Amino acid sequence: VPDGYLKLPVHIISKKNIKTCHSVFKFTCVRMTFTNVQVPMFLKSKRNCFLLVLIGIISLCVVFQWNIQDKSKNIDFLLSDVRRKLASIEFSTEPACEPKRKIGFLKMHKCASTTLQNVFFRYAHINDLNVILPLKRWNYLGSPDLFSIKLVEETPWHHLGYDIMALHTRWDHNSIKQALSGDPAFVTIVREPAELFESLYGYYNFQNFFKNLTFFSFLDKLEDGGFVKKNDRFMGKIGKNQMLFDLGFPVKYFDNEEKVKKFVEEVKNNFHLVMVTDKMDESIVLLKHLLCWDYKDLVILKLNARAESKKKKLSPAQTEKLRKWLKADNFLYLTFREVFDKKVEEFGYEKMEEEKQKLSTIRNQIMEECLSGKKDLTGDSLIKAMRKSAGCRLYALDEYDFLDEIKAAQWKRADKAVLQSLGSTENSPN
Repeated sequence: VPDGYLKLPVHIISKKNIKTCHSVFKFTCVRMTFTNVQVPMFLKSKRNCFLLVLIGIISLCVVFQWNIQDKSKNIDFLLSDVRRKLASIEFSTEPACEPKRKIGFLKMHKCASTTLQNVFFRYAHINDLNVILPLKRWNYLGSPDLFSIKLVEETPWHHLGYDIMALHTRWDHNSIKQALSGDPAFVTIVREPAELFESLYGYYNFQNFFKNLTFFSFLDKLEDGGFVKKNDRFMGKIGKNQMLFDLGFPVKYFDNEEKVKKFVEEVKNNFHLVMVTDKMDESIVLLKHLLCWDYKDLVILKLNARAESKKKKLSPAQTEKLRKWLKADNFLYLTFREVFDKKVEEFGYEKMEEEKQKLSTIRNQIMEECLSGKKDLTGDSLIKAMRKSAGCRLYALDEYDFLDEIKAAQWKRADKAVLQSLGSTENSPN
């Protein structure tokens, strides 16, 4: 129908309905024209009969539109109200799950692990969960020695049992599994090894450790085979192949490919999720579905991160040289990058984008509420502003300050448990 005459509803002019109209025409006009039925003369022409059928259909459409026009406003109002209510409901075809309250997180050095540690500390603090902590004000447990439950046996909260591990340590899977008990989820994170080592070099001031060598001078000397010994580690725990070291792999086997491969396979079996630093949003989405937490529990700020201006830019040749020197860590990273990419594929790319959008929306909402509309804050200014907000300070709380708060809460729970135990003993019959 030409524009300006009559706008038919879309469903009237669909291919299916045009086909139906054609059938009506054939049945009505052809039968009327070529049978002995007495019809007016002008209908004995196929063309005239078709025009009459078409006019009838159009007339019905006009009447239909006229009848609903007066009711359209009420219908639109009702539909908009329904849409608003439906939009507030998050439908899911996934089976219901129970939030995980037992988590073993290996805080890998220089892998955005302080940022993720804040997530686990927040969840523990809000839900009155017990974290594996030393009595002293320290954020390490064991390293360079492997973790042992003996490191926390003398703490006043030890008898409460533990729910979360999220400190720096040298991982001993069986010991940590025993300390957490139950059915914990085990997670950690990896980073491209050349980037990681450059970050270690600057953060721990390796220039002094390696006799006043700048980072790029260090790279030049890597060609000297015996320049860096296997056991050359800052404070006995920071150095070559840092990720494998944190996972508890023996330094003496760094060059043994078979032992490295076997160990990496064990890690693959022990950890439910190994996240990737340069895929943080995807990592958070997978973590959310593993733990069955809400996205508001998983919103993160970049804590303990260096300014971009302090990062050294590596050429492709320098990157390749470092990867070759960090061969064991590079194998670990490539293995778990492949595992991670496969998990994303199994999750579904379209679904992943939808989930990332949900995460971004909730993150923006929290930032809006916490910063009272101040959108131009970044870095230290952002963190300071968050700490001033009573409802948002935990998102930006310094690691040591957070440890103090968690410790105080656990001590309180431990004292309460002891008093309750004494009270029940006094009230029991002799």
